[in-house]
Amino acid sequence: GWAAKRISQGGCRAAMVTRGALLALAAALAALAAADAQQLDEQTLARAYFRWSAEGWAATTKDGHDWPVTGELGQLKASDDDDTVWYFSASPDFLGNKAEAYGGTIAFTLGHSEYNSLGLGAQEEYDIILSSAVHNISLGHKHIIPPWVTSSENVVEISEEGGWVDTVTGESATRLSILRTISALTSVKFRGSLYFGHEFSYLKDVILSKGPKQDLAWVRNDAHIDELCGALKLNAVACEHYGVHLIKAMQKVNMNKLRADHASMVRKRKEFEQAAEERRSNWERDTRKEF
Repeated sequence: GWAAKRISQGGCRAAMVTRGALLALAAALAALAAADAQQLDEQTLARAYFRWSAEGWAATTKDGHDWPVTGELGQLKASDDDDTVWYFSASPDFLGNKAEAYGGTIAFTLGHSEYNSLGLGAQEEYDIILSSAVHNISLGHKHIIPPWVTSSENVVEISEEGGWVDTVTGESATRLSILRTISALTSVKFRGSLYFGHEFSYLKDVILSKGPKQDLAWVRNDAHIDELCGALKLNAVACEHYGVHLIKAMQKVNMNKLRADHASMVRKRKEFEQAAEERRSNWERDTRKEF
């Protein structure tokens, strides 16, 4: 009986220790979550930690097929055994309206715990791709990640001076195209595959930061610009190139008054044409009467 009592007491103590450990772990996790929230300072729009999971991130091939990925211990990890091109794809925290990132930066660390180039150079692909399905724009940036290094810390400016190009046309990204893209982001991708052979890649310390505070509403998503480009018969490239100047010029014009004046002009022209038609009809009628 005494032995059984000792065992019972020991079991109770073990259960108490287990519960205590769980409570301590829960408190530690809560503290880490609070620390994460505090680290999102006024300049940080989004940040990925990957402490315990992939945090909603994924991986896809260049063609859009799902690719296996895991997240833990501060890293998002994936691998391949051939020349497949694939990307780490950002979580919803990095998507949506991120117009405040204009003039700011996107920073990240990409590394390889192992890789085999098969004696070839690094694959030539976009290292980062920002996409907006809303505006049908995809902007890419090459030559960010240096090859032949175990890891690299990278910071890229999000502006027309940052080296971004349209992935379809290859044209340098304009201020308008960048603002449209980041005001309705549907995809942010970081290339994880650099080499033609097998590789084990990881991504960490991803931070999207704000740019200088400024009023961007006039150029970001102005509905009038497409109307004006259509009236001037400008193609998409020309519209993107001259878009900023067109919008600035339109800022000086009262569009409601312009439309009202145009409607008035159209009405007066129609009235003039109707009056001219009536005069012609009257003249023809009077001429027939004379003969």
